[in-house]
Amino acid sequence: MQQYFHHTASRKYRIRQCRTAVLLCAIAGIILSVTGCQSFRGGTGYRMESKYSLKNRKSHISCRPEGSSFAVTCALPLKVTPQSLDHLFSSIDEQIGTRYRYGGASPEGFDCSGLVLYLYQKNFRMILPRTASDLAAFGNVIPKNSLHPGDLVFFSNEGRDIDHVGIFTGQESFAHAARNGVKLSHLYERYYESHYAFATRLITTE
Repeated sequence: MQQYFHHTASRKYRIRQCRTAVLLCAIAGIILSVTGCQSFRGGTGYRMESKYSLKNRKSHISCRPEGSSFAVTCALPLKVTPQSLDHLFSSIDEQIGTRYRYGGASPEGFDCSGLVLYLYQKNFRMILPRTASDLAAFGNVIPKNSLHPGDLVFFSNEGRDIDHVGIFTGQESFAHAARNGVKLSHLYERYYESHYAFATRLITTE
């Protein structure tokens, strides 16, 4: 009789376990559907640029006029001269090979956002935010097939947060501070294509 009760109790325990597991799965499914889990999903079919284009994007940025120590607010994209855009690419050429340094924003060493901050301040007197994720909120999102030289291209390792940025230079290439230093990479190189998030335009010659 004791063996019978032990067997019955074990069976009831297993049934309760199964019911609990089913209930937890159902709750998880509901939570995922409500929280929009797709917004954080990577891989095929996911477009991070859609996620960011729905946010309240920032349409102005601080600039420091030449000869002035005071910053003013400038509308984006900032109108620049073709000559200043040429100077941007000359500045990029000068920095090719500069070593990577975490937190670096000078020719002594750059990280990805530090390079963009340095080049845009030097050539356009723009005051950019310090991190790639903060910088990603400025300007309009630009389709990948409509990129102009000088546009910023953003990447995400995990498909959740922006953690890398570069400057589009034309010919499907971009300049950035990689772990092995400042260099040019192909936008459609397998790694960068699979981690590409979106692009923005902060400057224009038009």
